Amino acid sequence: MSDVVACTAVHPLPDGEVRLLGAIESVTGAMTRVDIGGQKLLVDCGIGQGREARSWVFPDAAKGVDAVLLTHGHLDHIGSLPQLLDGGFDKPILATTATLDIARISLEDSLAMQRASFREIQWFLETFDKLAHPIPYDRSSGPTGALNLNVTFREAGHILGSASVDIVSDKSRVILSGDLGRPGSPILKDAFTHWGNARDVDVVVMESTYGSREHEHGHDDIEEKLLSVVKETAAKKGKIFIPAFAIGRTQVLLYFLNELVESGRLQRVPVALDTPMGLLVTETYAKFRQLYDAETIHKLSRGDDPLDFDDLYVSKKGRDSARIRSAPGPMIIIAGSGMITGGRIINHLVDGGLADPRNTLLFVGHQSVGTPGRRIQEAAKSGASVWLDGEEVPVRARIETLRGLSAHADRKELKAWLSAIPRVKRVALHHGEASAQRDLVAYLEGKALPSSSSHQH
Repeated sequence: MSDVVACTAVHPLPDGEVRLLGAIESVTGAMTRVDIGGQKLLVDCGIGQGREARSWVFPDAAKGVDAVLLTHGHLDHIGSLPQLLDGGFDKPILATTATLDIARISLEDSLAMQRASFREIQWFLETFDKLAHPIPYDRSSGPTGALNLNVTFREAGHILGSASVDIVSDKSRVILSGDLGRPGSPILKDAFTHWGNARDVDVVVMESTYGSREHEHGHDDIEEKLLSVVKETAAKKGKIFIPAFAIGRTQVLLYFLNELVESGRLQRVPVALDTPMGLLVTETYAKFRQLYDAETIHKLSRGDDPLDFDDLYVSKKGRDSARIRSAPGPMIIIAGSGMITGGRIINHLVDGGLADPRNTLLFVGHQSVGTPGRRIQEAAKSGASVWLDGEEVPVRARIETLRGLSAHADRKELKAWLSAIPRVKRVALHHGEASAQRDLVAYLEGKALPSSSSHQH
């Protein structure tokens, strides 16, 4: 059995060390420095979010590295890149092509939300484009000749372009999981599991978001729950509001809705995609269809685009969003953001959506403490009101949660991924609450733990 370590920052290598700079005892802020073979790498450059944002400080140890490797384009893995570049970083940024595209979209949106000036945003995008070096999946590369190392990106199955990273020097080997998706999830291939055993693996850095739990619901359950909510709300001529994360969750929702429409189980209920960033990411998904799983590619070969269907409408401009708000139900409206911290979903809810008992607000992800989404969930229990955009809004709509849509592997799925890697000496857990990491250590060591369903992330 490998040595499995929780909540620990530093892990030695024969020719260096792995040092966790973020997500050491928390889910967000992933950032890991790997000193190996005389080179200094930064794997991910994330930022703290939610409660973790209050104590987030950009670490000095992230500066002065020879390259940045990105596992995927979620902000908790890339959100500190503007700060790094602003500090003068001018070395390669390595990732899959899809990750670089999504990271660019996400960071441009994030800077705009922070009210960066047009000039500041343009400077960042131009600098990012100069430093970005796409690395294909499964192709070992000493990036741009700058590093005397083999770096290989492997499918992680989390979102489009997501990767685990295999780094090999003359004396050491490190595998970093990135965020791992659930096996059998729609659209994307499963995480890579055919690791070679020619070399010992000195350290595996593995995420542990759901180290305490197993997902309660499978994909068939998700589809049936979604259909049930839509039918019951449509019967009342109400609207179904879905605050969805633009990257990954929106595309999976479209996949499930396409399944329901194409099978004839859902008819004549318009679906409005009212999220500019979600639309951009969905277009990026379409650009990288070669990364889809076999089932999705088979659908495409039959002329069935899994992210497009009859009665799907996209809203690109603010006036389009206003028309959707004034249109009568039944209707499904997918709008950002996932925890109702911003975006067009707020306008829909303030403008009568949350106060109308015919409507349903359907959450498809975990609502962190302190977010408007969590406050709505709590207010719904007592019929209270919430403050949104400076207005007091009564919570009269039905509040539901679509469980099982998590883009993260649970503890059983994490164990299966880890078990596929031969000759592992040490496992460093990160990207999980301290309790989840400790529980996962016990689970991996074969100690009995109660089976538990999971909240979303």
